[in-house]
Amino acid sequence: MGADPATGMVTDVEVTIELPADFPEKYAEAVVRSAEQCAVKKHFEHPPVIRVASTIRAGASL
Repeated sequence: MGADPATGMVTDVEVTIELPADFPEKYAEAVVRSAEQCAVKKHFEHPPVIRVASTIRAGASL
């Protein structure tokens, strides 16, 4: 994982998928291709707009 020293923000993330020793080698690349299609990964690549708000519920106490 890399971070921008000026902002402290993450600049890149590396994911390593650990497969069991007996996992068939011929399917290892298919696992990576599947992870490339992951919805969470795609959201990081094209992040949504995030809005933050607060509300106070009537009758709620802290």
